Amino acid sequence: MMGRLKSDQGQLFYQFNLEDAVPEDHLVRKIDTALDLSWLRSELAPHYSFMGRPSIDPELMIRMLVVGYVFAIRSERLICREVQVNLAYRWFCKLGIEDAISDHSAFSRARNERFRVGEVFRRVFERVVEACIAAGLVGGEGFAVDASLIAADANKQRSAVGSADVDWEAIARTRRSVREYLDTLDEAAWGAASETVPKFISRSDPAAQWTGAHKGHAFFAYADNYLIDLKAAIIVDVEATRAIRQADRLRQVRAPPRPIPGRSAHRASQPRHSVFVFDL
Repeated sequence: MMGRLKSDQGQLFYQFNLEDAVPEDHLVRKIDTALDLSWLRSELAPHYSFMGRPSIDPELMIRMLVVGYVFAIRSERLICREVQVNLAYRWFCKLGIEDAISDHSAFSRARNERFRVGEVFRRVFERVVEACIAAGLVGGEGFAVDASLIAADANKQRSAVGSADVDWEAIARTRRSVREYLDTLDEAAWGAASETVPKFISRSDPAAQWTGAHKGHAFFAYADNYLIDLKAAIIVDVEATRAIRQADRLRQVRAPPRPIPGRSAHRASQPRHSVFVFDL
């Protein structure tokens, strides 16, 4: 006998357990087991006022952003939408079935204000690396350095010719990205990486490099540099630079290794690569 779905959804009360709705082998359960954010609130406490309306829980925002990174959800609007409808994401974010989702604008403000000043993302990254070391996933013997191009949110049509005389000081009064660009003009990984005048400079994000490294249409980009431990391909450090080879090499050669909390580090000399060996 052919069955028929009862489509009546007007039931007033439901007996529902979110824990039972998430499969035991789902990736969010594995991440939740390894991710410890118990330190987060005390770390960010100095950046919050003791008065006023309670803010969105910073741990909730970090967990939602982790969902976006792990599952390749690149839009903050879309992250909020996916957490709204996906039960596994709700479970990972410690949300109940009826809890409201914060507005996407809260993420932009948190990233550019409290999270940025408090270096929260760097702290989360270092805690994860610590957990990998404790689990024996970092060998500390062989490392590789790699870089990936990250397209910048910059429009070529609104750029300036590299040799043009642009009043950056005036633009910096209203744009944080331009202020940061002016602050890094003398750094080896940024302004001082090359004496070559770029073909175009973005007025909205002048630190981004005009590059044709992909052998196709040129675009504004950054280089995301990774230091990878070869035992289990664990990324133990990451840093952004201009998207030119001089910046990548100078970042590798001149920058000191960023110490992992609780571990000492020293540089091992290699002919072509910069390798950091951690004393485990």
